[in-house]
Amino acid sequence: MELDYKAIGVRIKRFRKERKISQEKLAELVDVSVPHMSNIETGKTKLSMQILVNLSNALNATPDELLLGHASAPDKRCYTLRETIHQELEDCTTAQVAMIEEMIACTKRGLRQYERKTRSRQDL
Repeated sequence: MELDYKAIGVRIKRFRKERKISQEKLAELVDVSVPHMSNIETGKTKLSMQILVNLSNALNATPDELLLGHASAPDKRCYTLRETIHQELEDCTTAQVAMIEEMIACTKRGLRQYERKTRSRQDL
């Protein structure tokens, strides 16, 4: 599959305008020059993986949305969850973040143990 850089640029520009971000501000957030950002939006320039990641973060969009025009449901849910978690942690102290991190790790272990037990019961 060949990427359509012009279509990618159109989507990037649409996301930027929807979020009311100037091209200059987006270029700053992505760490590229304004002319380079303009060339990306017009499809005159290919973008690197790093720039794609930076654009995704700056525009609060998944790479799939920028590259393909849509996000797969699991990708979108994970991305949205990560954004929500990030926002919730912004005003936490270092100790609170450490406690939340430990709670997530414990929850994850518990879920995996539960899944193993459930699978072994189904195998009987």
